[in-house]
This record gives sequence, structure tokens and C-alpha cells, in this order.
Amino acid sequence: MTEFITVVLLHMFAVMSPGPDFFLITRQSLRYGRQVAIWSALGIGSGILVHSLMAITGILLLITSNEYFLSLLKIICSAYLLYLGSFSIFKASTFDQIEMPESKWANANGFIVGLMTNLTNVKALLFFVTLFGVVLNSDNKSNLIVYGIYMSLATFIWFAFVGYVFTNQNIKRKFAHFFRYFEKFLGIILVIIAVQILLSIFIK
Repeated sequence: MTEFITVVLLHMFAVMSPGPDFFLITRQSLRYGRQVAIWSALGIGSGILVHSLMAITGILLLITSNEYFLSLLKIICSAYLLYLGSFSIFKASTFDQIEMPESKWANANGFIVGLMTNLTNVKALLFFVTLFGVVLNSDNKSNLIVYGIYMSLATFIWFAFVGYVFTNQNIKRKFAHFFRYFEKFLGIILVIIAVQILLSIFIK
């Protein structure tokens, strides 16, 4: 029970800390609406499950202990966040221009964007390596799987809630006049995160 509480608290602090996932959901909510944001949240939650399974099987430890693979992952992560951030900066919409895609492909794309953002999140990799390799008892695999499923579901619920908040019409109307600038701000944040990750390759 104590171990589970430790997982809950550590995961809560990690998932609620502003990072690529949070800014992505905010961006998806404002640009594409609630449905796509929820699918993106599902993608992020699925990414958490993949991270957990990779940590349990030892794959994450192999990746993070190999400087070449870790640097390659950081480059991929930086490039992806730069793309998302640049798109928000240069393609920022006004409140009246918000795209509300209705096709199933829009939902699938939202899921893929969420999944890729989480899978290429280097901080998430290191978090799970530390959690499963140091903090928890790695001998009990069944418990580790349960923890992974819990964190996946909790992550989805949290980011779905964030998406719900940012797609609330009353909140959107209050931000209507600042919408374009707020989206540009989110884009700048994503670019800054990307640059920081890229610099970490060269600055030890």
C-alpha cells in the first residue's frame, strides 16, 4: 500500500507539472476543440503505458544508458516540438477561425500527436527509469504492470480534464480577444522546450 501511495504522489507531481504534454493539450483544445483534445489525451495516456512496459522489460534502461540512442531521441523530440511550436506561432488562429474537424482522421491524428509527444518526451523516459528501476521493487512484475495501467489511466483523465477546461465556452469567450496571442505564446513555450532539450545534448 505504501508503494502504491508513492507511485500516486510521484506521478501526480510529474503529470501536473507543465511540460510538453500539458502545452500540447492546451494547444489542441484551443485550436481543434474538445473531441480532438480528448483523443490527444488518450494518446498521451497510451504513451505512458508504453513507457511503463518498456521500463518493466528493461528496454528504457538500455536506451537511456546508451548516449547515442539518448541523443538521437532528444534530436527527434526537439524536431517534433519545434514543428508543433512553429505551427502554432506562424499559423495562429483568431477565436472565430478555430478549426473544428469532424472526420475520424482528425481524432486519429490527435491520438498520434499525443502519443508521439509523450513517447519522445525525454523527461518521461528518465522518470520511468528512475521510478521502476530505483524507487519500486522490480521483483514484483505484476504490481509494476498494475502501476503502469494506473498511471496511464490517471494521465488520460488529467489531460482530458485539462482539455475540457480549455474548451469550456465561457473560458474561451474570456480569451477571445487574446486567442491568437495565447496560441503564439504556447508555440513559443514548445520551441523553448525543444531548444533546451537540444542544448542538453551538448551541455552536460
